[in-house]
Amino acid sequence: MAITFKAKVVGDIPARRLMILAGRDEEDVIKISIADRTSAVDFVSTRALSDGEITEVTLKEGLQVWHVEAATDLQAGQWVACGPDGKATQRQGVTLETVGYTLEPAKAGEIAKVLRRESFEGMWGLEVQEKLDDLESRVTALEGGNGA
Repeated sequence: MAITFKAKVVGDIPARRLMILAGRDEEDVIKISIADRTSAVDFVSTRALSDGEITEVTLKEGLQVWHVEAATDLQAGQWVACGPDGKATQRQGVTLETVGYTLEPAKAGEIAKVLRRESFEGMWGLEVQEKLDDLESRVTALEGGNGA
């Protein structure tokens, strides 16, 4: 399944950069911008975008291979995060999330093939999942435990 919508570009953005949904403007138009190391990445730019441009965005569910410019040399199978200027970089230090992992090596400046796999840092993602699982089991028990 996929969803397509129009959005307003914030800033000039080169092709093959990690991107985020950036809220709405005063006219209720969805905004998109380049991601940084504090962002939960939503998608990748497939072409250069200009500030103020209205463009079409398609978000897809499921596993995807993203083609992202590498900020640093990357090895095959290496976990990557959002680096400077929305480029893929090796995961290090504290980031909001790991974007995915590389399918093959890429040199800085080349396009890296990244299998999109969210992996929240600091184990808080697992903590949230455990709480959701617990909540689900308690609701199921309250509803009679038949899963209907």
